[in-house]
Amino acid sequence: MRSEGSIAQIGRGVCVSVIFTLAAVLLFALAVRVFSLSSSVISPVNRAVKFAAIFFGCFFCVRPGKAFFKGVFCGLAVTAVTYVLFSLLAGGFSFGWMHLLDLLFGGAAGGISALIAAAKNKG
Repeated sequence: MRSEGSIAQIGRGVCVSVIFTLAAVLLFALAVRVFSLSSSVISPVNRAVKFAAIFFGCFFCVRPGKAFFKGVFCGLAVTAVTYVLFSLLAGGFSFGWMHLLDLLFGGAAGGISALIAAAKNKG
């Protein structure tokens, strides 16, 4: 597979995942406001949204051929892009160990998702 194809797959996966994340977070913010949900549910739901978004982007955009590595890069990029977007919306950047763990989690989620996608698309 040519590198342009891989880069395009990763780029499409990142775009799909970021759009999915933004839409899901907006809907969740609405649910928090309407149903007065506890702040303790925000972090786990945000992590689930990130995982679902990365899975969705990789599953539909990454094709066989070094799928694991494309998925890892996609997951890392999605995590970094969403961090920057939400930091800009919040009005400031802060970095801690949890952000590093989120980055590692995003890469792992992308790799696993891309392997599942490659297995589905192979057969």
